[in-house]
Amino acid sequence: MTDREFWEWYQDPITDIYYEDLSLTGLFARFEIFPGRNKENIQGALDFAYRLVKCSLAKFDVLPEDDHPYLIIDKLSKNIPVDSKGLGVWETYQFYLIEKGMALVEECNLKEETEEVSPLFKAKLTAMFEEHGVGFDKKAFVPIQY
Repeated sequence: MTDREFWEWYQDPITDIYYEDLSLTGLFARFEIFPGRNKENIQGALDFAYRLVKCSLAKFDVLPEDDHPYLIIDKLSKNIPVDSKGLGVWETYQFYLIEKGMALVEECNLKEETEEVSPLFKAKLTAMFEEHGVGFDKKAFVPIQY
């Protein structure tokens, strides 16, 4: 993963959800998640969520019937945002950092917006992903289904 890709797919979105809950379509609007035109980017958004959940960095704001984050990711994989129904599902679930994720942002001094990659943040996040078996060499943890 290049530094630019890392910034676009991880550092910038994580900094965004440090400050406010956002849907995955909101986080990755620049990648045409809606209207479902780019399968690779939709999968990338799901992989982002899966990695952060797996590493206990972030969570979804859940409805009572959706008590497990992997069920939400599975639901998202089946409801691609190509129409109002699919977009509704993707917009329902807001994503946010939890204590461990917020501490990582603070430790790496990412509270200020920047377009520069933080080498410390990239190293720490990469190591954390590797430790949890969700490194950048892996993808499609929950494959999109369309």
